[in-house]
Amino acid sequence: MGYHIDTGLIKEKFNVDCECPLCEIKKIVEEQFLHEFLNDAVMEENTRITVGKRGFCSRHFDMLFTRKNKLSVALQIDTRAEVLSSFIGEINNAKQAKKLADQIDEASRSCVICALTEESMVKYYKTIAQMFEKEKDFFRTIIASKGFCLHHYAELLRYSSYAGFMKNEYVSVLSSTQNRNFTRLRTELKSFCDKHDYRRANEPLGSAETALPRMRVKLYGEKTE
Repeated sequence: MGYHIDTGLIKEKFNVDCECPLCEIKKIVEEQFLHEFLNDAVMEENTRITVGKRGFCSRHFDMLFTRKNKLSVALQIDTRAEVLSSFIGEINNAKQAKKLADQIDEASRSCVICALTEESMVKYYKTIAQMFEKEKDFFRTIIASKGFCLHHYAELLRYSSYAGFMKNEYVSVLSSTQNRNFTRLRTELKSFCDKHDYRRANEPLGSAETALPRMRVKLYGEKTE
């Protein structure tokens, strides 16, 4: 089985001093799609059709809106609004109202950038597992990392079978790396809390000073725009 994607970005981000290299990769993937939907792709019929069907979540709308090309955003949102207009109309019975409410909820949850980003990330989860199987020193790269946010740790476990005959060893390395680093961060967070005891007021915080925002990354993932 061949690699799904180029491995360069994986190796680069696994060597970054961060609490989750997958969050760093996701930011780059997401930025690529944001750029795409603000530029030439907006004029392509297939893109407009896709945006019409899926739209953008509020987060990605805000990320697009803060950029310079407001016209691209407006054109795509107009296309989406045209599709959603089918949900806007007069109704006259409760059964119809409930059905329409469900349809509106389902439509409101869709996002073309979320879908494309997640599709790309799945390829990274699979490729990381394959790299563990095929590159004899890659396990050292994982062990040397600071682990992952909980969401990306779960996804790596979900696709661990792509490590082939090394899948059990892969799971073992992932879990030991995550456990070690989660314990490390909890210790730093406890030191941060203890520092606020007046009896320890003069003790240096060291790495514990940033423990809370780093624990935020571990629990919820890296914050983006």
